[in-house]
Amino acid sequence: MNFLERYSLVFLLPGIILCFACFEKVPEVKKTIEIPELGLVLNYEGWIYEEYDPNRDGSEPNRSKNKRESQNDKQVKVMFYLFEPEQNKTSEIRTNINFVSEPIPPKYSWATLEDYVASIGGLYSNVYKEYEILSVPQKCSFGKEKCIFLESKFVLPNTEVKKQVRTLQWIFLKESFVYIFTGTVPESEFSEKNKKILNTIQTLSEKKENSN
Repeated sequence: MNFLERYSLVFLLPGIILCFACFEKVPEVKKTIEIPELGLVLNYEGWIYEEYDPNRDGSEPNRSKNKRESQNDKQVKVMFYLFEPEQNKTSEIRTNINFVSEPIPPKYSWATLEDYVASIGGLYSNVYKEYEILSVPQKCSFGKEKCIFLESKFVLPNTEVKKQVRTLQWIFLKESFVYIFTGTVPESEFSEKNKKILNTIQTLSEKKENSN
């Protein structure tokens, strides 16, 4: 679908852009994040929580070099990042999970979640070298919210040596907004890190309303 050429590309980019940076903030005491847009709560035990700051100092060379500025980027709301406490010194990126959202334009309000996911492969194949969807997209749900799980890999751009990246994505469509959790990990570390990403996402549960 044509709207993906303008709107869906930005969902994968944040995980690639900021995962180059190595942040050293102290983990927060609170280990759960409320996601009111989906009525869910996520436990991030074992990760460092970072909120996206669009005004972050451009002194991070890899981030500024890879940042794509456009009107479409401004549509995207990056809720947060979860970073591995330690980064492999031989790795180009730092394993992370990011959560982003973006409104679907009214003229594409007819699009379903299946429509959206079906178009991702064609789009990313034209943007990322050796992009490949590794399995049939799977329907899943967390609480009352349905989503589609998608696993893929591609070659990291702007590196002298070929570096593959694996991504795990959980894509939600609710009230004309797309919400995506993306786990990003170097392919060389996937067997070690994928279970941590999967286990973290599996903690998503419905937010319990306070009862008086």
